[in-house]
Amino acid sequence: MRPSAAEALKAAIRRSLPIVVALVVLGAVAVNLFKQIQGPRYSATARVYHSTVDLSTAVTQIDPGFVDPQRVMGTALSLAGSPEPYERAARVVGGTADGLRSQTKVGGSDQVDIIAFTTTADDADRATRTVNAVADSYVDWRADIQSNAITEAIDQLRSQTAASPATRAALQDELDRLNVMRTLASGGATVIERATDAPKVSPAPVRDTFLGASLGVVIGLLLAGAREAFNTRVRSESDVEEALSKPVLATIQSLPKRAGIVVVGRHESRWGDTYALLAANLMQIRPGRNGPTVLAVTSSVAGEGKTTTASNLAVAMAMRGQRVVLAEFDLRKPAIGRMFRIPLESPGVIQLVDGNATVDSAVWQVQLNGAGPSGIVAVPLGLKNGDGLLGTEGSLRVVAAGGQERGARVARSPQLPELLEKLGSGADVVVLDTPPALATVEMAELSASVDAVLVVVRHGRVTRRSLVSLRRQAEGWRADIVGAVLTDSPAEEGEYYHYKQ
Repeated sequence: MRPSAAEALKAAIRRSLPIVVALVVLGAVAVNLFKQIQGPRYSATARVYHSTVDLSTAVTQIDPGFVDPQRVMGTALSLAGSPEPYERAARVVGGTADGLRSQTKVGGSDQVDIIAFTTTADDADRATRTVNAVADSYVDWRADIQSNAITEAIDQLRSQTAASPATRAALQDELDRLNVMRTLASGGATVIERATDAPKVSPAPVRDTFLGASLGVVIGLLLAGAREAFNTRVRSESDVEEALSKPVLATIQSLPKRAGIVVVGRHESRWGDTYALLAANLMQIRPGRNGPTVLAVTSSVAGEGKTTTASNLAVAMAMRGQRVVLAEFDLRKPAIGRMFRIPLESPGVIQLVDGNATVDSAVWQVQLNGAGPSGIVAVPLGLKNGDGLLGTEGSLRVVAAGGQERGARVARSPQLPELLEKLGSGADVVVLDTPPALATVEMAELSASVDAVLVVVRHGRVTRRSLVSLRRQAEGWRADIVGAVLTDSPAEEGEYYHYKQ
């Protein structure tokens, strides 16, 4: 069963959590440091009321027609951001118009009748004087705009009166009204609240910390998203199946540190069923022929857990009643002998191929009734007495490497088919622990002598491109890849394979 999208998201967040936490802390520290370097800042606010009906039109009883309040306030907000009020204020308090404009923010909405001017400066008195000057300049400028328009109308009427004496009486009434309007013109704007003080607004440690942390979260999530988008490492069963075009037969949760055999002993309750499921799945795909099935366990690169998988799989098969032989063919970095506590001086695959040892001297019988954390005990084949074997029919025999060597001499040896036949005599399954297929040539050489290949993939280690390369390489093998095992999986994904009672 594949993990859900929610679990995949949780896994992505968990992987990126250190980055996000670091950026949150860094953001909080950076904002606080910047505010401290910037020095104290003070903020003062003045408010201006806007009426949609001008006093002059009300007194003179002139009907202005329909006036859209939202349009009036929208125009007022636009004018509040114009340079003219700041140029006038600069002549009063000093400084430049651009400087005052950058220090002052205009707040308001076309849904309300009040505009707020807020000025922030490094001096409280300066902030108070500036914001009041800007508010006064804005009101005066609005009045000048309207009075200038009325003055132009008065000048036009006077010209008409001089040119047409016959209509002087009628035009004089309009001229009188315009004079009254010019006197009462205010532009509809009035300062209703002047700034009397300027509270300190920065530094504010709590607010600055929250702001910096919020910025850190946003940047961290963006970086995490970019990291996940460009990260081609395999992190799910679907990634493995898409790259290899083969099914994932089991997903193994992360094993305890320095744990080897977990199918028996104190870890059996946690991982025993998972490897038993893998063994059962592999038993279903045995080729229909006489003799044992030779199964090679490999990986694309080193460090993906193939030796641990091969060892636990061999034990799980034996516990299911199969007669199993586990042989070490990763001669570059052999680990099977250490896994089963076989002495280093014991002969193994190298000596068997060279003809310097017999099968009885190189094969060790594994029993499960020994002491120790794993309950695994390996004894020389000639010393077994038949007691304590893996079940009444199942058995496990192990052949170590017998040393360490580089190159594919053993894998190319003409004696290899005969050796595998001897090791598989009386066995149901021969499991070979092989070197990484993309890093060495041994797997390609061994493929002519095996029946099936199981690929081990470690969660978050290998890239999809590497698995695709492995799949293409395997097209030239005689043996087919039967499936894959995803190891070191996070708990959320591997939980499907662990049944809690």
